[in-house]
Amino acid sequence: MNGPRGTMLRGVLLEGLNFAGKSTTAARLTTLLRARGTEVHSRHCYVCDTEATQALQVRAKSSVGGATGRPFPDPDLLRPFNVMKSAQMLIDSELATDSVYAAGTAGPALVQDRHWFTQYCNNEFFNPGEGHLSDSWVRTCAPRFTVQVYLTCSPTERERRAGRRDGDAHGLNSYLRANPEGIAALDAFCVERIAGDPSWIVLATDELSQDETAALLLGLFQARDHAAR
Repeated sequence: MNGPRGTMLRGVLLEGLNFAGKSTTAARLTTLLRARGTEVHSRHCYVCDTEATQALQVRAKSSVGGATGRPFPDPDLLRPFNVMKSAQMLIDSELATDSVYAAGTAGPALVQDRHWFTQYCNNEFFNPGEGHLSDSWVRTCAPRFTVQVYLTCSPTERERRAGRRDGDAHGLNSYLRANPEGIAALDAFCVERIAGDPSWIVLATDELSQDETAALLLGLFQARDHAAR
């Protein structure tokens, strides 16, 4: 994924699949930044909260309800979800270019719990060749963050964490949860896409607490943010 880059946003992007620790780490990192006097906003799935991004999120979630019995991978099942989420990423990434997080502003930092990368991988894994988010878009338009981290964990640890959590936010989560081998394959697919890209950090969280992960990302962000100013 080396090459030209899209808009640089001041903040930390956490990507990864179910039970990798994204949401809890994002919450703890936000707390750490605020405790150090940094103005910080926390977002999930999209950077700019608009009617369009909200509507596409609702449509995407509703498109994969009751799918746990479907085979894996199922391109027909995931196509509507991937179309809606890709449209959301296209709109949101364009809006982000004029956001308060864009490089060169004195605005707040952003802790972003998932954005374009996992969705790009979903597209390429479930609907390869359909180009919902094209490679050229990724190279030239996808926003970049001060720190970009892909959180991962072993299948054993993912299964352990899944057993401690009740319920799922939407049908895609349930579908992946019902197919642990599929999660492992998709996770490996995602890691492969950023192997060797210095703008990304792949971080295995098996042996790290969420406080340790958040503290590590805090240090990385502060160092890079200081160097950029």
